[in-house]
Amino acid sequence: MAARQGRTTHKSKSNRGLRLAATPFDSVSPMGTTPEFTPTTCYENWGILIVSNLVEAISFDAAGTLLFPKPSVGVIYQKVLAAHELVLDCHQLEQAFQASFKKVKKDPSIPEPEIRERAYWKTVVAESILRLTSLPNNFETVFAALWQEFAKGSRWRLNEGVFDLFDFLDSRGTPFVLLTNWDARVRSVLIDHGLQDRFSYLFISCEIGFEKPDRGIFDFAASSLSIKPRNILHVGDHYNQDVLGARNAGWMAAHFACANESTTEDANTVSRLGELCDRFEFA
Repeated sequence: MAARQGRTTHKSKSNRGLRLAATPFDSVSPMGTTPEFTPTTCYENWGILIVSNLVEAISFDAAGTLLFPKPSVGVIYQKVLAAHELVLDCHQLEQAFQASFKKVKKDPSIPEPEIRERAYWKTVVAESILRLTSLPNNFETVFAALWQEFAKGSRWRLNEGVFDLFDFLDSRGTPFVLLTNWDARVRSVLIDHGLQDRFSYLFISCEIGFEKPDRGIFDFAASSLSIKPRNILHVGDHYNQDVLGARNAGWMAAHFACANESTTEDANTVSRLGELCDRFEFA
C-alpha cells in the first residue's frame, strides 16, 4: 500500500484540548524487526510465563475492543432495511453478516483508502442480503443509509471499563491512543460518546494509508509518540491484525476476548479492560 500523509489528532499533557498534526510517513525512520526486550514484569497466563516491558504508552483497537454494535449488527440492518421496504429477520441477518464479514476481502487494486473502505463494506452488505434474498432495486440508497447509521454513536455501545481505565492511565500520565482499521466515521462516533478529547492521537487507517497488521501503521504511531516500540502496548480483539501485527512491529500486545471467546495460549488474553492495570507495569 502506498504511503500517504497521515493525519492524527494529538492531546498534549499541558492542554487537554485537541490539535491536529500531520506527519508524512516518508519521514519516519525504519525500525528494526527484532524487538529489544528488557523484562520488568512477569505473570502467569494460561500456564505460560509472560514477560513484559514497562508500558510507556498504550493503543486500543476500536470496534470489538472499545466499541460494540448496539444492539447488534443484525438488528441495525433489520431496522434500516425495513425503512426501505425490505423485511428480513434480524437473527438471520446477523448470521449472514458474520459469514460475509469473514469471507469478503478488501480490494487492494483500489488505491484510495476511503474509497476502498466504502467499497469493502458495500460488498459485505450486498453479500449479507444475497444470502437471504435478492438485492433490492434501491440497494444504493439502502447501503448509503446503513453507512451513515454506523457513523452514529447511538449505534455503538462502549466497553463498560473504558472510562475507569482511561482515568487510571491519565492519573499515571500514560498516553493512550486509538489505532484502528476504520474510516472517518469513527471520529463522529467518538464525539457522540464524549471521547474526542481523551486520546493523545487517533491513528485511523484510512487517514494514514496503512492498516493493521501492516507494520507501517504501528511504525507511524511509534514515531508520532516518540516512544520505543518495545514500550508500547497494543490492545485489540483480532489476533492476526492486533496481536501479531503489534508483535511484528516490536510492540507488546494484549488480546481482548470476551469470556466465552476462544483464543490462543500465547495471546496475553484479557476479558476485561481493567485486567490491563494488573497485568502490566505502567510508567
